[in-house]
Amino acid sequence: MNASGRPNQPNQGPLPPQQPGNMQPPPGYRGPGAPWTPPPPQRKPDPDRDPGNVTLFRTGNFFVHAIQQPLKKTGALLRGDGNTTIVERIRWVSAEKQRLVAAQTRLLPQADTYTSSLVHEISIPTWIEMLVVLLVLCIPLIIQGLNMFNYPAYSIDEGKYMSNAWAILHGQIEPYAYMYDHPPLGWIQIAAWVQLAGGLASFSNAINSGRVFMLVLAGASSLLVYLITSRLSGSRSAALLATLIYALSPLSLFYRREILLDNIGMFWLLLALCVITTGKSKMPTFLFAAVALGMAILTKEIFVFFVPTTLYAVWLYATPFQRKFSLVTVIYVTLAVASAYVLMAQLKGELFPPGIFPGDKGPHPSLIAALLQKEQLPAVGGQFVDSWNNWTQLDRVLLIAGTIAMFVNILGGTVNRFQLLAALFVATYWAFLLLSNVVYPFYIVPLLPFLAINIVMALNTPLRWLTRKVGFDLGRALLLFMLIGILIPSSLQAASPLLTKNTAEPQRQAMLWLRSNVPHDTVVITNSYMYSDLHEPGGMGVGNGTPFAHAHIYVNAAQDPAVYNTELKGDWQSINFLVVDSSMLSEIRASQQYALLNQALHHGIVRAQFGSSQDGTQIQIYQVIHQ
Repeated sequence: MNASGRPNQPNQGPLPPQQPGNMQPPPGYRGPGAPWTPPPPQRKPDPDRDPGNVTLFRTGNFFVHAIQQPLKKTGALLRGDGNTTIVERIRWVSAEKQRLVAAQTRLLPQADTYTSSLVHEISIPTWIEMLVVLLVLCIPLIIQGLNMFNYPAYSIDEGKYMSNAWAILHGQIEPYAYMYDHPPLGWIQIAAWVQLAGGLASFSNAINSGRVFMLVLAGASSLLVYLITSRLSGSRSAALLATLIYALSPLSLFYRREILLDNIGMFWLLLALCVITTGKSKMPTFLFAAVALGMAILTKEIFVFFVPTTLYAVWLYATPFQRKFSLVTVIYVTLAVASAYVLMAQLKGELFPPGIFPGDKGPHPSLIAALLQKEQLPAVGGQFVDSWNNWTQLDRVLLIAGTIAMFVNILGGTVNRFQLLAALFVATYWAFLLLSNVVYPFYIVPLLPFLAINIVMALNTPLRWLTRKVGFDLGRALLLFMLIGILIPSSLQAASPLLTKNTAEPQRQAMLWLRSNVPHDTVVITNSYMYSDLHEPGGMGVGNGTPFAHAHIYVNAAQDPAVYNTELKGDWQSINFLVVDSSMLSEIRASQQYALLNQALHHGIVRAQFGSSQDGTQIQIYQVIHQ
């Protein structure tokens, strides 16, 4: 019986005790008359529905993800309760990493982010990587260094730049009147190297000292090509292949030996591009790149044609919020550095041609007149067709393969802007060569590293796609190393003439003969490659004696009024000796502007002769017989 006098219902258990004032029914209570059963046990949360596995904040390339379960009221994080497993965490991190790689990033908008950290499965320490690169670079550097002083023969341009470097060391821009043919920074750097190396005669003669400087720049430029290609392609093996293609090309091995302003300017351009691609979008790196680009232009003016493509590289590697400021900074600093050439001409009063402004002191060199003359008067032998034939005889494969790769990379640039960047460097310079009135064979030097980079970029992209499909990225590296193994023996075979010929020996013999058999106070007319060694104490043409104070370059002797009118007085009998090679001899006899020298040759006798006329190495020394 219950309290009301009614009998208890069957299966009706007593109510569980309740706290006073608690009006909520206890768990398991179904109402009056229903049996009370204990509540079912609580189930553990499903790991797939773990409320702690949430992303709290996400942007284009940044996220905050919570693994622990947050409190409902305060939002604080609790310790892990074991609901989020290690497998789940690894799965989520892998998926998030793939999403970030595919997403647009602030560093390279709308571009594939190929970096070594994302592409390579095998991590290689930096010191091992650089050691391998330096060991591999020893191969082309040894080939370039062997027989470097003997082949090719000393050229007019080499002698001109070394004589200008000698003038810088003696407080002048050039030995004669400066005609604004090139900016002076190139031979200023050569003069600085000569000072560091111990003098013009530190490697037997002046041109040998300059060629050692070219060897140093060749090694530095090859290393920069590796760093640039590694950044653009995201592959160490591809970068190594590009470096060897560039360094072992017969065109590179031939022209990188010679003392050329193109080799010096090429180093500064590659340095600017390397700083941009590896600088992680920092403003100091863009500033340094602009200074390096300005140095390249001050070394040789043709590097101004690489400015638009370099600005595109800055646009690619700058973050969006600093892109405009970076471009303005690079343009301003580059113009500020390069304008030093114009400022020098203005300070000397030689910017504009004579006669434009009243009060001009008479005829004088002019920067603007020199630039206009280069475009209006093409030089003999400076045609594109002649240079193309010269290039294809040395390395047809590099030119054709690099040009085809340029078009491939232009098409691939719609997806990967790094390919487009590499292609633009080649396309803009090819356009310059095709439209220019004067194209000498050594004009190909600035194009060679970018041809190699384009070839590797065009090869690496499809190989990367294939290996990704197979899932074995190491196969791409093995294929690239197979190409390296094929490249080295073929390049060694093509470079065999560079290691065996000796075409500079007759020129050295002529200088030694002058030192021992010609009075040092006589007037000697010679080519430019002997000028420095005849004027520098201790030079090959001077030895322990006094310098040849009256030795002159034949072009200046015939065309410079200060030499023609003042020292020679327009009289061929003022000349005592002429040292002529085959090209100089034909030029004197063919051109009317060398009439004075031609008269001296007609009254001269051959006192010494070196080399052979069959291979073009013949050097003849004429003594002028006066009436």
